[in-house]
Amino acid sequence: MRVLRVLLAASVLFGGAIGALGQDVGSEPHPVAQAAADAIRDLAGTDGAFVAAGLLKEGTLKGDLASIFQFPTDRIVVVELTGKEILEALERSVSSYPSSSKSFLQLSGFVVTFSGSAAPESRILDVQVDGRRLDPGATYSIAMPESLARGALGYFRIWNASKIKRTLGTTVEQALSGKTGEVRESRYIVK
Repeated sequence: MRVLRVLLAASVLFGGAIGALGQDVGSEPHPVAQAAADAIRDLAGTDGAFVAAGLLKEGTLKGDLASIFQFPTDRIVVVELTGKEILEALERSVSSYPSSSKSFLQLSGFVVTFSGSAAPESRILDVQVDGRRLDPGATYSIAMPESLARGALGYFRIWNASKIKRTLGTTVEQALSGKTGEVRESRYIVK
């Protein structure tokens, strides 16, 4: 079992570059992108947050958390998803692992255990939401950029704009401007 607990371990296991956003952001947890997901979740007061790799810039992080987004004027919204829909989204997120994918989700509020060798769509082994097992029948509130909430990057197969329950009235740029940080503990565990 490979447990991705700290940034150094993630860097060694995935061969990623510390402090840089690039191909690795689409195949592994990234400390800066996870910090952005945490800030979005904190602002929205939700169970979790998703930020897709395809919404992030490539290259080295310069400046604040808002600067890592390709579309900083995207509004932050809250969607309601069932546990089953979250499982489907997480399967999509890791379906290309270990290859990079723009649909790979940087997470807040979740710890996901998956098999890197299982066939796509059957990789997720366990999902914890704030220390509790994900209930497929329960409903969860998830904050995310509006383009993702509308189904960008293939997520339209799981949700669309009808799932948006609340708009925060702020953009990614407004919410994350001036904020910096890294989350060194990974939200993905690969078995």
